[in-house]
Amino acid sequence: MPRLVWTAALLSWVLAVPLWFVMRFVLVIAHEGGHALASKLLFRNLESVTFNRSGGGMTSTVPPVPWLFNILIKLAGYLGPSLFGLFGVWLLVRGSIEVVLWGSLAFLAVMLFAVRGVVGWLSVPGLMVIIWLIATRTEPPLQTLYTHMWIWFLLIGAVQRMLLFVANKQYDQDKTDAAGLESLTGVPSAIWTFVFLVGTIAALAYGGGLLLRSAM
Repeated sequence: MPRLVWTAALLSWVLAVPLWFVMRFVLVIAHEGGHALASKLLFRNLESVTFNRSGGGMTSTVPPVPWLFNILIKLAGYLGPSLFGLFGVWLLVRGSIEVVLWGSLAFLAVMLFAVRGVVGWLSVPGLMVIIWLIATRTEPPLQTLYTHMWIWFLLIGAVQRMLLFVANKQYDQDKTDAAGLESLTGVPSAIWTFVFLVGTIAALAYGGGLLLRSAM
């Protein structure tokens, strides 16, 4: 089991870092899914979830959105993959492999109702097919490996996204969650970016530590 967890972590790192130019389209689903879930938990109606060819996306809720709710919804974007990953870790350490897979599939199926645009109509169903195949057509050893990879990818990919966000100084751009939070709170976007970066790193350290300890 320790070997499986380490192998899953290494393979997920390869997906999240060297292969980021492809896998960013997967992580943005979790990013926008974080916005969408926060919106629904706060009893806001979703207008649309769209994705673009550059690997970005946007989740729109039906206005008006109260100030505090708007802040929480924007926070759920870059922190979304990490939070989903931590929930997956909580399930994995309890041996709930199938719950992770079917839960992910159910969430994506519900999210699909709000997706708009060709990129979303291709990427979300594509991810659903992959998870469905893992859940129904994969033998237990490989199923366990792939499920661990999925959770590791969410944790590692969230950090990779924030490192690139900082390196490319995207916090200076107008249409980012960090810029949106600055306009809502007056706190500079660079500070919100630091919050996102620290949050994703902390989630990776904590979640990864739990997975490794549970395998020993």
